[in-house]
Amino acid sequence: MMNQTSGQIITSVRDRVATITISRPEKLNALTPEMRRGLLDAVRQCDSNTDVRTMVITGAGRAFCAGGDIAHLRDLKSSDNEAGFVQLLDEGRMLVDLLRRTPKPTIAQVNGPAFGAGFFVAIACDLRMCSESASFGAPFVKLGLGPDWGGTYLLPRLVGTAKALEMLYTGDGINAQEALRIGLANHVYPEDELETHVTRLADILSRRPADVLARHKRAIYHTMDGSFSTTTDIERRFQLENFRSAQFAEGVAAFLEKRDPRFE
Repeated sequence: MMNQTSGQIITSVRDRVATITISRPEKLNALTPEMRRGLLDAVRQCDSNTDVRTMVITGAGRAFCAGGDIAHLRDLKSSDNEAGFVQLLDEGRMLVDLLRRTPKPTIAQVNGPAFGAGFFVAIACDLRMCSESASFGAPFVKLGLGPDWGGTYLLPRLVGTAKALEMLYTGDGINAQEALRIGLANHVYPEDELETHVTRLADILSRRPADVLARHKRAIYHTMDGSFSTTTDIERRFQLENFRSAQFAEGVAAFLEKRDPRFE
């Protein structure tokens, strides 16, 4: 087991699963500039760490992440610091881009409110496992701002255009059950059961053949932009790569021998 702390971002690695915890509970884990950079660095390190097969992002205390630090935004505006605001946008874009590009499965363990930047971090992950106290929202319109960090791309692809526009137009949040109903959340659990279910899922994913999961992820995300014919071409190419792999041979052998596969 490995633990690493960078400011208010804590990373632990156990059994090939990395858990990245945003830890500023007294402020509902609102991201300061240092935390934003620390979160990006943590995801980069897990992406490059060959001992990590699955990433989990969560928050300390009773929130996932309440978004950006509004006081910092106020200071940027009052000092007309456009360069600082651009840096905030670019670092956020790099973070959500990396979460989607990494070949490793990513899980948002949403243990409470996920708003603003925290909302977009959650929807940039592959899966969202939520507690009953989870909630989601993008209240940018209430600040005179618009969505960023890939939100206008990610949100309608998860919940549909009409629901995405409703959330963005009103700035109102939704609770965990509504998130489950519209397909934003994968599962909702009682608060005291969430970590157990996430740990179980992350363990399962970490034992699946990593190359095959990476191709699943690339193919699925590619289909969100490509035509049907392009998508089927990609599926064919990736499936041939799977066919040529040792993981496929092991999977078939294990099935026929009625045993668990041993993927390396």
